[in-house]
Amino acid sequence: MAIFRKKLTSVDILKNLELPNDTRREALPPFQGAREIVIPIMFVEAEMTKVDVHCSCRSGRLEFRKGWIEIASRMNLNAGDVVTLHWEAQGGYKMRVRRSASRA
Repeated sequence: MAIFRKKLTSVDILKNLELPNDTRREALPPFQGAREIVIPIMFVEAEMTKVDVHCSCRSGRLEFRKGWIEIASRMNLNAGDVVTLHWEAQGGYKMRVRRSASRA
Protein backbone atom coordinates (compact mmCIF):
# COMPACT_ATOMS: atom_id res chain seq x y z
CA MET A 1 0.00 0.00 0.00
CA ALA A 2 1.38 3.40 -0.99
CA ILE A 3 1.62 5.83 1.91
CA PHE A 4 2.80 8.83 -0.07
CA ARG A 5 4.44 9.89 -3.32
CA LYS A 6 6.38 13.13 -3.67
CA LYS A 7 8.39 14.91 -6.33
CA LEU A 8 11.46 16.15 -4.48
CA THR A 9 12.50 19.78 -4.21
CA SER A 10 15.96 21.10 -3.34
CA VAL A 11 14.72 21.79 0.20
CA ASP A 12 13.65 18.15 0.52
CA ILE A 13 17.18 17.07 -0.41
CA LEU A 14 19.17 19.53 1.70
CA LYS A 15 16.99 19.98 4.79
CA ASN A 16 14.00 17.80 5.61
CA LEU A 17 11.50 15.88 3.55
CA GLU A 18 8.11 17.46 4.23
CA LEU A 19 5.50 14.80 3.65
CA PRO A 20 2.59 15.67 1.33
CA ASN A 21 -0.81 16.65 2.75
CA ASP A 22 -2.38 13.47 1.35
CA THR A 23 0.01 11.16 3.24
CA ARG A 24 -1.84 8.15 4.65
CA ARG A 25 -1.03 8.89 8.29
CA GLU A 26 -2.89 5.82 9.51
CA ALA A 27 -0.28 3.66 7.76
CA LEU A 28 2.56 5.19 9.81
CA PRO A 29 3.42 4.12 13.35
CA PRO A 30 1.38 6.08 15.93
CA PHE A 31 3.00 9.06 17.62
CA GLN A 32 1.11 8.40 20.89
CA GLY A 33 1.85 11.89 22.20
CA ALA A 34 5.50 11.90 21.11
CA ARG A 35 6.87 14.67 18.89
CA GLU A 36 8.96 12.21 16.89
CA ILE A 37 8.90 8.56 15.86
CA VAL A 38 11.55 6.38 14.23
CA ILE A 39 10.57 4.47 11.10
CA PRO A 40 12.90 1.76 9.76
CA ILE A 41 12.74 2.19 5.98
CA MET A 42 14.27 -0.13 3.39
CA PHE A 43 15.62 1.87 0.44
CA VAL A 44 15.23 -0.36 -2.59
CA GLU A 45 17.61 1.50 -4.92
CA ALA A 46 20.34 1.61 -2.24
CA GLU A 47 20.99 -2.14 -2.29
CA MET A 48 18.11 -2.65 0.15
CA THR A 49 19.76 -0.49 2.80
CA LYS A 50 17.65 -0.13 5.95
CA VAL A 51 17.79 3.31 7.57
CA ASP A 52 16.09 4.52 10.75
CA VAL A 53 14.39 7.72 9.61
CA HIS A 54 13.09 10.11 12.25
CA CYS A 55 9.63 11.48 11.48
CA SER A 56 8.46 14.52 13.41
CA CYS A 57 5.16 16.34 13.57
CA ARG A 58 5.43 20.12 13.78
CA SER A 59 2.38 22.33 13.54
CA GLY A 60 0.45 19.38 12.12
CA ARG A 61 3.00 18.81 9.32
CA LEU A 62 4.95 15.56 9.05
CA GLU A 63 8.59 15.61 8.00
CA PHE A 64 11.46 13.16 7.74
CA ARG A 65 14.53 14.49 9.52
CA LYS A 66 17.47 12.54 10.90
CA GLY A 67 18.40 9.66 8.63
CA TRP A 68 16.70 11.20 5.59
CA ILE A 69 19.45 13.70 4.73
CA GLU A 70 22.14 11.01 4.95
CA ILE A 71 20.31 8.60 2.66
CA ALA A 72 19.32 11.38 0.21
CA SER A 73 22.99 12.29 -0.10
CA ARG A 74 24.15 8.67 -0.33
CA MET A 75 21.62 7.91 -3.07
CA ASN A 76 22.51 11.11 -4.92
CA LEU A 77 18.88 12.24 -5.02
CA ASN A 78 18.06 15.40 -6.96
CA ALA A 79 15.16 17.82 -7.22
CA GLY A 80 12.64 16.34 -9.64
CA ASP A 81 13.17 12.72 -8.51
CA VAL A 82 10.00 11.09 -7.20
CA VAL A 83 9.99 9.03 -4.00
CA THR A 84 7.21 6.66 -2.98
CA LEU A 85 6.89 5.14 0.49
CA HIS A 86 5.07 1.79 0.64
CA TRP A 87 4.04 -0.55 3.42
CA GLU A 88 4.39 -4.24 2.65
CA ALA A 89 3.04 -6.72 5.18
CA GLN A 90 5.98 -9.08 4.60
CA GLY A 91 8.73 -6.48 4.35
CA GLY A 92 7.75 -3.38 6.31
CA TYR A 93 8.33 0.13 4.97
CA LYS A 94 10.05 0.43 1.60
CA MET A 95 10.94 3.53 -0.38
CA ARG A 96 11.39 3.53 -4.12
CA VAL A 97 12.91 6.29 -6.25
CA ARG A 98 12.01 7.22 -9.81
CA ARG A 99 14.73 9.41 -11.25
CA SER A 100 13.68 12.55 -13.08
CA ALA A 101 13.67 12.40 -16.89
CA SER A 102 16.56 14.86 -17.05
CA ARG A 103 18.79 12.27 -15.33
CA ALA A 104 17.67 9.20 -17.25
